[in-house]
Amino acid sequence: MKIGIMGGTFNPVHSGHIAFVRAFIDQIGLDLCYIIPARRSPFRMNEPLAEDMHRLNMLQLAFEAIPCTIVSDIEIKREGLSFTIDTVKDIQSQYPEAELFLLIGEDQAHRFKEWKQWEDLLSRTQLCIVQRTEQADLQELILQLIDGLTVKMPLILKSPLFHVSSTLIRESMSSNQSISGYVPESVEVYIHTHKLYIST
Repeated sequence: MKIGIMGGTFNPVHSGHIAFVRAFIDQIGLDLCYIIPARRSPFRMNEPLAEDMHRLNMLQLAFEAIPCTIVSDIEIKREGLSFTIDTVKDIQSQYPEAELFLLIGEDQAHRFKEWKQWEDLLSRTQLCIVQRTEQADLQELILQLIDGLTVKMPLILKSPLFHVSSTLIRESMSSNQSISGYVPESVEVYIHTHKLYIST
């Protein structure tokens, strides 16, 4: 069994995230793909987060029609900061025979050596990096990551390039600009209904 893992703050989830997951499932041939919102990322301590419930609900709306995906609250239920290595160990305990694939963006790849127990992550999972910009030279970055390690070569996934980010969506909402197309319609309705990311 092939199980994918994609984590993040998803604050909020956007159309790029959905495209990345579709590419992940299709290009790896995943049987299951876990979408896991962090309770609190150690890299985004100063970012104002929407409530956990809202981020979970938006993810459920975004991925409800995509087969093989499971939105999990495993990190939200865990106390303290969210570390991917803890989540990987939990999923491995549930599926001891499965092959695990970890999806990160190229921006995260540049900071991967700052992740908790990053070398252990490389040994426990097949790292997959989704290219987000046309100019990225990920081959050199990958060689630097695995230098001196006996691990699987990280894979580069191709996905449509989206010029959208959660930051752009939050800024658009706070300045009363349209977010149409940045997020699925159901998520857009949810954000407006619950008045998320509006400056007060």
